[in-house]
Amino acid sequence: MSKKWGFYLLIGMFAGLWGCRPPAETGEITPAEIEAHIRFLADDLLEGRAVGSRGHELAVLYQENHFRGLGLEPAFGGGYRQSFFLKAALPDEKASVEVFSERGSFSLSNQEHFVINSAREDVPDGVEGELVYAGFLIQAPERDWDDLKEKDVKGKVLLVEINEPGNEAGGIFDGEDMTYYGRWTYKFEKASELGATGILIIHNTGGAAYGWEVVRSSATGESCFLPDVENRLFFQGWISGETADRIFSAAGFDRAEWARRAEERDFEPAALGVNVRVRQRPRFRTVETENVAALLRGRHKKHTGRTVILSAHFDHFGIDPALEGDQIYNGAVDNCAASAAMLSLARFYADHVDDLKVDLLFAAVTAEEQGLLGSNYLARHLPVPKENVLANLNFEMTGVWGETQDVYGIGAKQSDLDEICSEAARKCGYRYIPERDGNLGYFFRSDQLSFARVGIPSVWLHEGITSRGGDPNYIQRKHEEFRASRYHKVADEMDEDWDLSGTRQITRWAQAIISLLSERSDLPQFKSSSSFRR
Repeated sequence: MSKKWGFYLLIGMFAGLWGCRPPAETGEITPAEIEAHIRFLADDLLEGRAVGSRGHELAVLYQENHFRGLGLEPAFGGGYRQSFFLKAALPDEKASVEVFSERGSFSLSNQEHFVINSAREDVPDGVEGELVYAGFLIQAPERDWDDLKEKDVKGKVLLVEINEPGNEAGGIFDGEDMTYYGRWTYKFEKASELGATGILIIHNTGGAAYGWEVVRSSATGESCFLPDVENRLFFQGWISGETADRIFSAAGFDRAEWARRAEERDFEPAALGVNVRVRQRPRFRTVETENVAALLRGRHKKHTGRTVILSAHFDHFGIDPALEGDQIYNGAVDNCAASAAMLSLARFYADHVDDLKVDLLFAAVTAEEQGLLGSNYLARHLPVPKENVLANLNFEMTGVWGETQDVYGIGAKQSDLDEICSEAARKCGYRYIPERDGNLGYFFRSDQLSFARVGIPSVWLHEGITSRGGDPNYIQRKHEEFRASRYHKVADEMDEDWDLSGTRQITRWAQAIISLLSERSDLPQFKSSSSFRR
């Protein structure tokens, strides 16, 4: 270890100890307390907190010592850190896809027509399989929907539509709002479960809300996966809509007609009379990384023995040396502000543990930007009995532009948490509004999903759209500006015009939710229509 790096670790250690109790602040959470955490975690010193980096290790050390300084119990047998391994797969830029049948053959161009990768280190240089059109590849018994109809697709290459049937007002599933069945992650998992050789999802700009160039650029770098999760696919990827048209045409079929059939309940998978040959040599490496978590056991005389999990991811994208000027992805909003909310709540409850009727697990999870991998690992290796967990409250990109008159819970409608979040909002003096942008599937894009998938009702606590005082549209406008020009860019840095009463608002709402959860005699349940129903 270099002297410089050792000095940085000391900074992280002492910063964590200092951050646990800001000067003269041991009562209610304040914007100043929240700001202290953000300023350290989003500092250039942490180099964007990429998984496996020195900056990531500093963030781990900072949060570990924050919990230690508060006197919180280490969540794991070996301490506050939950170490695990990721595999990183770098796609082969020379990968090829050939489509052939009795009618002839043609080759597809990497990046222009398709993008692929593999999560199997034993992937052969070349694999081949019969192409089967599987519609939306959804099996949802609670919605009386099954695209497979007991057809055996083992060893096949599946061609699949994005989203789900009826993604329109009054549609078959949740109308315009996306369910988990519409996420590409579900489709990859289902194809693996069915024993398919590979899967190609047909990109649709309208349905995805972004163009093919986004798919292409997102697929050029490493993708990470958990090696302890079985993946039977030799490859997974996307093809453009125009490429799908070409394949159907080469097979002698009308793609529009098949897409129409896929919208109907009686759809059945269809072999297209076409084979696909894929050649690729992705490169793999192993990355060791860590979640950080601490347990606070309630001491109230009516302590229930139940647990509420509070989570926030702290990883981001690190450094991009190819950029001119600023190269550091500081991720101040995504996700330092949310991490600060979780860390501040840990301090608050450590100071009020005698009033706490439930146990709280504070979880700083990593590799969210790599596909929710840290929370996935934690949810499957919980340090507390899952049957005693009431809920997961996830903090993601909390508001930094002031307080709103309203709030909403992303994914709350999946479970009894909807009513609980609503009542808690009312107690705080906030208007509870329906979840927004459901068509973008935000519930399936942050760490609350990992807990829902193991049967724990979960919610992403989100500020509303109507500012308190002054211009009622100010916060919504700032949010839209952030999404357009700063989200996942090096420009996501702390600004002097931030008003962290917005983040404090989320912590107050969380406190009210925890209070209501602590009074329950039963565990919250998923709605009968939810794919996560226990």
